[in-house]
This record gives sequence, structure tokens and C-alpha cells, in this order.
Amino acid sequence: MYHRIEEHCIGCGACKKVCPVGAIGGEKKEIHSISGELCINCGSCGRVCPKNAVTGHGLVVGRLKRDQWLKPKISRDKCYACENCVLACPVDALSMTDENFPLTDNFAVLSHPELCVSCGWCFDNCQFYAISMEVLVENN
Repeated sequence: MYHRIEEHCIGCGACKKVCPVGAIGGEKKEIHSISGELCINCGSCGRVCPKNAVTGHGLVVGRLKRDQWLKPKISRDKCYACENCVLACPVDALSMTDENFPLTDNFAVLSHPELCVSCGWCFDNCQFYAISMEVLVENN
């Protein structure tokens, strides 16, 4: 099941800009639509919609500031460098520390947090429970 844009969409295009797979179409000031064949169910479209016009699984996906989106937090102690999370990430936000390292020294990292759309695919594909989805606090 994919996300949907409801009739109270104002056609601002915010959803279209944030969609990582180009699943959203529509003209400015007209109701947009989501392609079920392309949608990856990340929900980023709903988190940027100013009118709460996006639903997923029958529920409104509420607007949320980008710094409040959940991101993968990877436990180095639990990561076995299987790369499942890296391969599952639809936006290439994850990588391994260094492919030249031995497996005992290699682990997954959120190398591009600005690309992460909070889809949770990394979490869903981690066999070792090394990933939790959290609001990440930046170190100043």
C-alpha cells in the first residue's frame, strides 16, 4: 500500500521536491498524485505537506520539521558488516566505514544524513538489531 494525496492538496509542490524516487506528479496549484508503482512508502511527502493532505495506511501523515525526522542510529557493537542496511537504503544515505577494512573493523554508518528520508528500510533489513530509528541530536 502506498501513500495518497487527498483532495485538500493545494498544489504547492513541497511533496514533489522531497520525494526521493520521483513518485509524485502534478502541476502547481493543482492536486498532486502519487504513483503506486514508484512510491517506496517513506512518508517524506507527508512530513513536508503544509495542509496535511497526505495519508498512509489510512492515516494522515503529519507535518514534521526535518530535524525531527527519525534517522538510523547504528550500534557499532552489534553491526556485523553484512551491508544489508546499506543495500536496502533507497537514497544512498548509508555506507560502510571502509571496504578495505577487515569485517571485524568495518561497520555501517549514516554517511549522508541530509539524504535520509526516514523510511526505516535500513532498520527493517538489519538482521542483528544494530539499528534504531531516533531523532539525532547534532554535536555542536
